[in-house]
Amino acid sequence: MDLTTWAIALLVLGLVLLVLEFFVPSGGALAVACALSLLAAIILGFMAGRWQGVSILLTVSLVVPAACAAAVKWWPDTPIGRMILIQRPKHADEVLPQTVAYRGLKELVGRRGLAKGLMLPSGLVLIDGKGYDAVTDGMAIEAGQPIIVVSVSTQRLIVRPDNTIAAELADSLPGTPDDTPPAASAGPLVADIPDPFAE
Repeated sequence: MDLTTWAIALLVLGLVLLVLEFFVPSGGALAVACALSLLAAIILGFMAGRWQGVSILLTVSLVVPAACAAAVKWWPDTPIGRMILIQRPKHADEVLPQTVAYRGLKELVGRRGLAKGLMLPSGLVLIDGKGYDAVTDGMAIEAGQPIIVVSVSTQRLIVRPDNTIAAELADSLPGTPDDTPPAASAGPLVADIPDPFAE
């Protein structure tokens, strides 16, 4: 075999070893053999002729980075990649511990309460007389303003102002203490309407 054939054979061997390095755990032995094979292919290519050497050098400098990029992109999805690498969580909830407290927070979604202080954007909210750390859903909330829980993120409640009719009616009642939700302490909404059937 002439030098060009040897150079091409060593080039193919080097590329095969490069691919195997990503799929066979060898402790770097395949990477060293790949580098030596590609270096020998370049040297033999230049010994065979200038154009053969330049073409093998260009092939190595284009194919090796492309193969490395492709292997890095697809390697984590291969069986060996899944065994070696820790899989990335798909949702934020997967990294949070499923404690009793966290499950209790998730049960508060949809509940109403009051902002204890000014929330810009975080603060304390009161729901059924109990305080919780909360973050607003992008808007400032005044102290004492009714809120509604919309979600839970990283052990904190996400709240927004409660602008429903029930919240406005309860907010307009006199004598509501500052530290209890108006809906919890409110009596009948209208107490001064006379009974039309009474004699």
